[in-house]
Amino acid sequence: MERHCPVCHGRQQAAFADEHIDPRKIGSLTYASRKPPEFMCLRLVRCTSCDLVYAPSPPTESFLQAAYHVADFDSAPEAAAAAKTYAGVLTPHLAALRLRDLAVDVGAGSGVLLPWLLTQGFKKVIGIEPSRAAIDAAPEEVRSMLREGMFSSSMLEGEAPSLICSFMTLEHLADPGQFAATAHGLLEPGGAIAVIVHNWRAPLNRLLGLRSPIMDVEHLQLFSPQALRKLLESHGFEQITLKSIRNSYPLRYWLRLTPLPGSFKKGLLTLLEKAGLADCHLSLNVGNMLAVGIKPNKGTAQAQGRA
Repeated sequence: MERHCPVCHGRQQAAFADEHIDPRKIGSLTYASRKPPEFMCLRLVRCTSCDLVYAPSPPTESFLQAAYHVADFDSAPEAAAAAKTYAGVLTPHLAALRLRDLAVDVGAGSGVLLPWLLTQGFKKVIGIEPSRAAIDAAPEEVRSMLREGMFSSSMLEGEAPSLICSFMTLEHLADPGQFAATAHGLLEPGGAIAVIVHNWRAPLNRLLGLRSPIMDVEHLQLFSPQALRKLLESHGFEQITLKSIRNSYPLRYWLRLTPLPGSFKKGLLTLLEKAGLADCHLSLNVGNMLAVGIKPNKGTAQAQGRA
């Protein structure tokens, strides 16, 4: 049975992309983060109500849990670069937090963002990550902050986070609505959710079409600004802000993401390495966006209810 839109539960849809999966390309990195793009995708449709692009027939949740659990991890330099970007765009929003008791990073990888969160005054930080290889790649002092598994309320029983963040993860979840609902239920009043996702409506992604790196067999849904706002609003978040962000990665990684022929990329990489430029960082807007939402304080919500 096909699923309805996982954001607004609408049933009206328009065709977006046919399924394209090459079994020969499936490997240990297929469900890994920041892998070389395979340009494969599930059948995708667009919800005509909220503008979400999603796979109506995704793999089962048990399959996804197993796939992410055994996925390889080979992106430590890129993860560190991403964490620096995430820290930069998140910093201005932390000032709005009433408390900084606990910060939770969902899809934490090797936990590269966790030490930075501690420097921001959080008393405790927890990273949730389904990949065993990613956790094993974490420094020993960070590994103790990581919890293995898929995000759920049971993984944080008795905890009331001030911040739940999840970067480049919502596309991979079987039920992003459940994620938003769980985050809202766990957060303390006045706490914040912060997510970064691909924006399928961004000009570069529209230009590349099926050759965009966001067209990935891992991605069960792709958000637009309208769909992302709808997701957070429908689960009780307020004061929602959305903004596009710039990512900074080494040139060798940007080259890996391009849809250029492999032989051409290999030759160009050789030239970049000879020139000493392969590891130079370049900041680009490639169609990613940040959304931050606040769980209202009980007093505020009650006052609005009386108004």
